[in-house]
Amino acid sequence: MMAPTMQASSLLLAVFFLVTVHCMPHNNSSANVSLSNLGSHLSKRHADLNTFNVLDSFLSYEETNEWLDALQAAYPDRVQVETIGASVEQRDIKSITINKDQRETVLITANVHAREWVTMTSAIYLIHELVRNADKYPELVWFRWIIVPVPNPDGYEYTRSQDRFWRKNRAPLPSGEFGVDLNRNFEFQWDVLMKDADADPAEETYRGPGPASEPETQALAELILYNNAAILYVDLHSYGQYIFYPWAYTDEPADNVEKARAVALAGQEGIARESNEQYAVGTPAVLIYKVSGSGMDYCHSVGIQACIAIELTGKQVGFEIDQNQIIPFAEEAMAGIRAMALKAGEP
Repeated sequence: MMAPTMQASSLLLAVFFLVTVHCMPHNNSSANVSLSNLGSHLSKRHADLNTFNVLDSFLSYEETNEWLDALQAAYPDRVQVETIGASVEQRDIKSITINKDQRETVLITANVHAREWVTMTSAIYLIHELVRNADKYPELVWFRWIIVPVPNPDGYEYTRSQDRFWRKNRAPLPSGEFGVDLNRNFEFQWDVLMKDADADPAEETYRGPGPASEPETQALAELILYNNAAILYVDLHSYGQYIFYPWAYTDEPADNVEKARAVALAGQEGIARESNEQYAVGTPAVLIYKVSGSGMDYCHSVGIQACIAIELTGKQVGFEIDQNQIIPFAEEAMAGIRAMALKAGEP
């Protein structure tokens, strides 16, 4: 997980460039990259980015990864894409880090539940704005953003090709069923509730055969633990109009939760200013139901002070949103995240 230092990366890049150019035959046109045409090469990279229709379409898993890689190629000084793990079906799980040299970290995960497409499109919109329209958000360039837009790639692709309302990953189970609910599978209070549905492989909230049994959960948990000095973690879900803070597994509020509650209230205000939508703020156990083994609770257990889960609005459409709703819903999500990041960054 540990990335090379900026100095080491720059040195390796410089050595690679010199060796490549000087060792190529002089008649090889691909080696003729001079200062005079370097600008045209960079312009082409940015033009390539424009071929991705990211703001009003539902990208496939492959298209999303191609776009992330294109962002890194176009903005190598600010953007870093890493593979943080692999899914059950051996698809890479990628994170993108934006403003990679900043210290105060904000972690965002989306689409943990495969059918919740609006969370993925909102994460993609957030990435787009933070990278390509950074000048519109000068207050956000001081944060280091780590975003995982497709942590459940097998489930997501299954919703595109087979079952639009599939929720879990695609782990084959001894019972003949498929899938574990990744937001019941984290290694914190995994078995505290013992609900019948959570223990039944046929149910969509099946928690898995053991805590952190799934490679997707393991990848996210490792990312969270490695970045446990982050000022904010936001796990995007749909649908509803809720902003949650810990705990999810019990009626009792978590210790030292005052910061998280203040951050959640800031998010509520940010969304209301953007869209006039009113989100309820509180713990899942109080507002809807108890949840064990959640990513939010695991986040709080490893020391991140502001751990938040948002149920983005469905506005009468449920899980199936139209393409013309992608940007309005994403703007609403970003308004909340922006407000929460600024609040979390306060001393």
